Amino acid sequence: MLNFTKEERKVILFVCGLAILGIVFSYINKAIPVTEKIVFPREGLAKIDINKISLDELIRFKCVSEKLAQRIIEYRLSHRNFASLDELEDVKGIGQTRAQKLREIFFIE
Repeated sequence: MLNFTKEERKVILFVCGLAILGIVFSYINKAIPVTEKIVFPREGLAKIDINKISLDELIRFKCVSEKLAQRIIEYRLSHRNFASLDELEDVKGIGQTRAQKLREIFFIE
């Protein structure tokens, strides 16, 4: 019925193997949440200097709203840069939980 050449069979098997592998990774990701960071790494794997980031770049992060980004920039300008990441909690709208998330993204040079 289906007369495939040897090369066509190899390609079909390869594509089917990739599909199965994708299904397995998806299942593992749902079953074991810890693997999410390994299989699907977050954006911005390298940390960014909070004293050099622009407003537009800061807004791109999911945990930073536009107003919060403006407050961070204003704080940075009024205090002549951040001396430590602990100062993030001094910015209005940043509590301990959000500050912890931001510490994972930023660093100070």
